[in-house]
Amino acid sequence: MRALRKRGALTLQQLADRTGISQSALSKIENGQLSPTYERIVALASGLGVEPAALFSSSLADTPIGRRGITRAGEGPRHTTPQYDYRALCADVSGKAFLPLITVVKARSVKEFAGLPTHRGEEFIYLVSGCVTLHSAFYEPLALEPGDSVYYDSGMGHALVSTGDEDAVVLWVCSELADLASPQGGV
Repeated sequence: MRALRKRGALTLQQLADRTGISQSALSKIENGQLSPTYERIVALASGLGVEPAALFSSSLADTPIGRRGITRAGEGPRHTTPQYDYRALCADVSGKAFLPLITVVKARSVKEFAGLPTHRGEEFIYLVSGCVTLHSAFYEPLALEPGDSVYYDSGMGHALVSTGDEDAVVLWVCSELADLASPQGGV
């Protein structure tokens, strides 16, 4: 984050003004003393004028060895859109290469989205419970049942909808954080 801030010729105070995050918290994030929440990641990316994933890019040589994160059942930062209820897993691990999420799929129709959301990266979905259909720009709708999984490029328009009586639950792993907070509900 420090390199991105300096590249933009921003002081900590200027970044604090842009993001609404205190100068003290920004300093702690830069020094690895504080892991930002999902909401702060989105705010930082916006304030720095970059995609959220840019905050996590580093060479493998810079990645510490022996990191471990744990999220207990029902814990982890939440982010809710009309279509999805996300819970970030192992959010305390900084500098990770992908974002694991437990997601409750609330959407029941592709019409609930403002088009099929797209963004950079790749995604993996494993259906934990319920039934879903993955709608995508290049393929026919794909019905998934518990235990099924799918991997796809995020640049292809896509939306996931529950098709059963109950909201479905998926393990959703994203290589990019972009557009998670979009009003389209994109992942």
